[in-house]
Amino acid sequence: MYVATVGLSSCGGCHNALFTIGEPLIALLCDHNIAFSTYMVDHRSISPADVVLIEGGIRNREELEVAGEIARNARKVIAVGSCAVFGGVNGLRKLEVVPVVDEGGDLPPLLEEMKPLDSCMSVELYVPGCPPPPNLILEALKSVLDGYSPAHFDGSVCSECPRRAERKSIRSWSQHPGPGVPHEMCLLNKSLLCLGPVTRGGCHSPCPTRGAVCIGCRGPSDVVQSSQLHSMFGDMVKYVSLTTRAKEDKVGMQLMSMLRSIYLFTGSDPVTRAKVGEKTGG
Repeated sequence: MYVATVGLSSCGGCHNALFTIGEPLIALLCDHNIAFSTYMVDHRSISPADVVLIEGGIRNREELEVAGEIARNARKVIAVGSCAVFGGVNGLRKLEVVPVVDEGGDLPPLLEEMKPLDSCMSVELYVPGCPPPPNLILEALKSVLDGYSPAHFDGSVCSECPRRAERKSIRSWSQHPGPGVPHEMCLLNKSLLCLGPVTRGGCHSPCPTRGAVCIGCRGPSDVVQSSQLHSMFGDMVKYVSLTTRAKEDKVGMQLMSMLRSIYLFTGSDPVTRAKVGEKTGG
């Protein structure tokens, strides 16, 4: 089969994660052909491919044209990383109208907002994360090439975290952990807004395990997506209310000021599409 990779509007971190797979990736690609990839081969024209891994979302007219060409030439597309799946950090806010002087006419016009891949093409599999764990990228690629369903992590980051929460009143919130957080204590109990309760698992909770809050890079868990509004904010309010014994309206007012932080990676689509959850590998 022919495999390809593409980077659109992104930081390149997902390709870095892909390459850290190392020998298992090389062994897999030795059994197939690389159709095109600006990261791996000097063949930059978009040619027909069976599987295309795409990092990044669509932010300008040129990328929109590239995405259309990929859609016409690819049998199956894997959206790798939160920018490709949800719009990512670049989609946190719509474009402010700022005059841009481009005397040479070399810059492609920006779109009004960041678009996830499935806004203009069919996506076979989603692998969220910033970046996704390398093993999940490899498993997604192998599953599409070999025609089987990859593991689906329907739990939350909390379900993988060794810390345990206690019912405790919390009056203020921060996302910046200070020193001295006991390893066994849930970060929420230390007034740290950790999004582990509403974020998809599969990453083995590296951030909260080490004392850093989960910032939701893998998007909403299945529990959130099965709720009535598919709302990370709404489900976070309910969880915190139960944990702190505080009224939901009071918790909602406290967390509203941190709304951008809660939707840091899914700002292009706060009411996250349920279909993403149905086809998420990892």
